[in-house]
Amino acid sequence: MSAELSRSPHKQRFKANILERCRLQKRLLSSAKHQPSDVELSAESDTIPQPDEKPEEEEEAASQNVGEEEPATERDLHAQLDAMMMVLKTSEEVEQLVLRNTGLTDDHLLSLAGVLKSSPSAVTLLNLNLNLIGPFGAHILLDVLRVKPQVKGLHLFGNKLRDHGVLTLMTGIAELQEQSALAAAAIQQALLFPTEQNVLLQLPTGWRSSQVFTLLELDIGGNGVSSEGVRVLASYIRAHSRLQYLGLAQTSGADLAAWKELFESLRGNRSLAQIILDENNLGDPGVRLLADVLKENVSLQQVDLDGNGISDVGGNDIMGALLCRMQFPLRHLSLQQNDISVGLMSRIQQEVKVK
Repeated sequence: MSAELSRSPHKQRFKANILERCRLQKRLLSSAKHQPSDVELSAESDTIPQPDEKPEEEEEAASQNVGEEEPATERDLHAQLDAMMMVLKTSEEVEQLVLRNTGLTDDHLLSLAGVLKSSPSAVTLLNLNLNLIGPFGAHILLDVLRVKPQVKGLHLFGNKLRDHGVLTLMTGIAELQEQSALAAAAIQQALLFPTEQNVLLQLPTGWRSSQVFTLLELDIGGNGVSSEGVRVLASYIRAHSRLQYLGLAQTSGADLAAWKELFESLRGNRSLAQIILDENNLGDPGVRLLADVLKENVSLQQVDLDGNGISDVGGNDIMGALLCRMQFPLRHLSLQQNDISVGLMSRIQQEVKVK
């Protein structure tokens, strides 16, 4: 494990959006399946429309117009949690647990985690965007992941993790990925050679599964993360990451040196396909660092850079990177709310290959 991460830290879709509260029980047994989307994303990952479902107009509005939602009252939240826990205790069909913009605190998360860990459902996605989860919540989430290695997506946009929470989370995830791989190998060995019972004694404490834990989706944007947190993430990506999706919108507290470290961690990365970098105040210098890496990275297909103060200077750097990616072109690039001229923007978009 890298030195940065080694430091001690100082589809049964379950919808729980505000406008769906009255239909909560009905939607617990809906048949929506989660699949990756190739449509343009907003700053938070949980607004991705699912291609195999046809949401009603009010559901689309609730998902896309975040500012129009109102936080749940404490009474509403307790009602939702009670309903959710009842289903989790008995159902085997909850694949996606979505509890966004509901005022969820660390205490609420602790209660939910206790039920989730014992649930027969193989939950693969935890969407807790736009809540009040702080650094202690990172410990709670790691405890869930230790028992539920099926989880592949963790969406935490708009919480209160800050640098300390990110350090806890990324260090723990790296350790869990390593431990689960060792545990799976040990269990397999014990099955092949049942007389060697001592192998089972080597399993990590609390590990209950032979399944290897690998996180594929992570959104920690809007969490008050500064340079330290971005560097921790860069260290994780270099040494441990299998991420395919990374959300880092509204992480403007990081300096240019930290962003350089993160972008450099992507230079040889072969797994990350999508990154959200909206509203990070990167400017032309930051975009030049990213463009330089894009010339070599072959896995990234979708990049969001809305609201970063990019002018034609940065736009030309992006254009140069796109021309170097003829064999592995981007299929999505969002540059809204920047200062790039219309003519240059048009040329940039012509180089983005839509599949």
